[in-house]
Amino acid sequence: MKKILLLIICSFGAMWASGQGKVTFSPATFTSEDEVTITLDVTGTPLAGTNDVYIWAFSNDGVGGGKDATTNGQWGSSSEDAKMTKTATNIFTFKFTATTLFGQSPAELINFGFLGKAKDGSKQTPDYKPFKFDPLVFTASQFRLFPAKLDYTDMATVYFHQNLATDINLQRMANIKVSLSFYDEAGNVVGSKQGVATVKESTILFSSSFIPGRVITLPAGTKLSKFTYQFTGTVKDANGLDIPANGPVTEVIYTIFN
Repeated sequence: MKKILLLIICSFGAMWASGQGKVTFSPATFTSEDEVTITLDVTGTPLAGTNDVYIWAFSNDGVGGGKDATTNGQWGSSSEDAKMTKTATNIFTFKFTATTLFGQSPAELINFGFLGKAKDGSKQTPDYKPFKFDPLVFTASQFRLFPAKLDYTDMATVYFHQNLATDINLQRMANIKVSLSFYDEAGNVVGSKQGVATVKESTILFSSSFIPGRVITLPAGTKLSKFTYQFTGTVKDANGLDIPANGPVTEVIYTIFN
């Protein structure tokens, strides 16, 4: 009897699932910086049999800090940029990169959700959510930035992997700090900060995290286009005295997400 009840419950579950449409992704897992293709099967939904389906997407469902997709338009009149591509009866696809679609940096994006709808909003599928972004995978290098893409309002973290240094002075450098310079859209330096403290995360890894607006005073209305960072410190000379040492100046271009 228990087996029969279980089969009945499973049957109803399968019917419910088929009645909600089906979603697949290519690639199956992805970060917020990957190009992704959604395939939506609207069979069993109010959009079954239609020729036109528009995506309505949103980020960070249930965790705060979310935004509607830049392609959404108005509920009663979806943007043509949100139109999905019909590839077969009831099958529609949509290609996107999350940082572009939501106008948010990788550091801001945790998950996203979406639904399919008629252009005028008269019909829609259920919400499909939340789909979590994989964490960004990095390759260790002498100097590293996280996140790899960011705008000037984001918190940035710069890293110095001392064990990967090729210069002997960098391998021996102590009292490690970082110097920062920030540039406006015209390429002018609008603020600098020297000797910013680093965090010694291990015997071979040093980091510093910052938000530009908290490091320097930005003139009203100023937007930043890039920043540079340089790890500095000291090494011992032949007499055992500390002398200055520094790494190369690394430039980072800010990404415009909005």
